[in-house]
Parts: sequence; C-alpha cells; structure tokens
Amino acid sequence: MKLQTHILENTVAERTRELADKNASLEQAQAQIKAELDVARALQIAILPATFPAKPGCDGAARMIPATTMCGDFYDFIELPDGRIGLVMADVSGHGVPAAFFMAVARTNLRDLAALYTDPGACLAHTNRTLCAQNPMDLFVTVFYCVFDPTTGVLRYANGVTNPPYLRRADGSVEALNGAGGLVLGALPDVEFPDHTVPLRPGDRLVLYTDGVTEACNPADEAYGAERLMAEVQAHGDGAAGAIVERICQSVTAFVGNAAQFDDITLTVLAWDAH
Repeated sequence: MKLQTHILENTVAERTRELADKNASLEQAQAQIKAELDVARALQIAILPATFPAKPGCDGAARMIPATTMCGDFYDFIELPDGRIGLVMADVSGHGVPAAFFMAVARTNLRDLAALYTDPGACLAHTNRTLCAQNPMDLFVTVFYCVFDPTTGVLRYANGVTNPPYLRRADGSVEALNGAGGLVLGALPDVEFPDHTVPLRPGDRLVLYTDGVTEACNPADEAYGAERLMAEVQAHGDGAAGAIVERICQSVTAFVGNAAQFDDITLTVLAWDAH
C-alpha cells in the first residue's frame, strides 16, 4: 500500500510539473503574440496621416479607435495635383488581423489611383477592380471618397455604401450628403460610382464617420444613433476640426459608459474658413 501511494504521489508530482511547464510555455507564446500584435497595431496607426495637409483656411483632423488589437477602419488625407485634397473614410468587413491586412491593401490601392483619376467615382471604380482581383478571403470595404478644392470650396464625392457624412453649415444647419452610391468595394468588379458635387461655404464643417460611432451601444444595448451624432454636430460643430473630433468622441464615450466596444470607431472632420 505504501509503495502504491509513493508511486501515485510521484506520478501526480510529475504530471503537475508537466502541466506547469506547458502553462509557462503557453503564457510565453501568448505574450509573444501580444507583443507582435502591439507592434502591428503601432505600424497600422503609423501609416495613417497624423496631420492634415497645410492649406490656407483649411483644417482637418481624425481619430481611429480600434475595437480589437487591429483595426479594419481607415481614413486618409491625400494631397492631389493642383492643391486639391482627397479625404477617405472606409470600413472593412470583419475585425482583427484579416480586416487589418485588407485595410492596408485597400488604402494603398486607393491612394495610388487617386493621383491618376480626378473624379472620385472613377477612382473608386478602379480601386474596386483592383481589390476584386486580389481578394482571396472575399472581404469587402465600404468607402466614402471626396476631393476638396480649398481655393473654391467645391467638394466632389462618391460613395461606396458608407454612412453619409454630415455637412454643418456656418448658420448651424446640418445636412447629410445623400448622393446615390455604388456598391461595396471588393465584391463585384464592374461597378460604377456616381459623382456628386456640393459647394462648401466659409465656416462649413464636414464630418465623416464609420458606423462604429452610430452603432456604439450603452449597457442597456441602446445605440448612440445618427440623431445623437447630428445633434452633437449641430450644437458643437462650429469649432476647429480637432475640437469637433474630440467633442464627438467624448460624447460617444459618455453615452457608452462601461459597455464593451464591439466595432472600430473612426472620425474625420474637415473645416473650411476661407474668406
């Protein structure tokens, strides 16, 4: 009996040591994965523009808040010929690493093609064809792309099934840019994206956002919603671009409280104060 007990105790001790070794190896592997994802997240954020192109009377700001380590949303500010500026707001399907990779591919293609195609709709159409040819995981991306001329205030845009941005006029009125769009990018190769034109006036503000803003939920599972966002833009949208981004983010954070974030949140504001 004593021999059996001794053998059992040794076996238990050996299995305990093996389990401890495996747990230690697992923790080490998880720490390495986390470190690599942290680096990837830092690189992802670093490729996006930190500042708006310097243009007299024109200002812009953006913020991206990932729901997980990696983000599927992206924004962009693109300096174009003749002093024009391209603004992008996009949201890749899914989350995490696959969405982040497709985000990088979509952004690179759109940015490269923006310099070749003056019309926003043509740029999206060619970007879509390129993405359809390099999309083994059948992901897609919704994109709002606009081209702003800071010398004239003319804004031209095309919509690939995103939430319509809000245009806050200097008099405090707010309108949505509801021009008809095409389809998501990456799904079907031959899609047309209609162009639309809207004139901005001095003091106007353009607010672009992904659905992570309006679909952010509080602990009662109530969504922040488009009405709250529009009210926030109307009440506090007369300041600098950075201040408006900060104000909206604070409003969403206060509304959500301690509820978990399930979707990426991305905002961009363009302010035009030319005289």
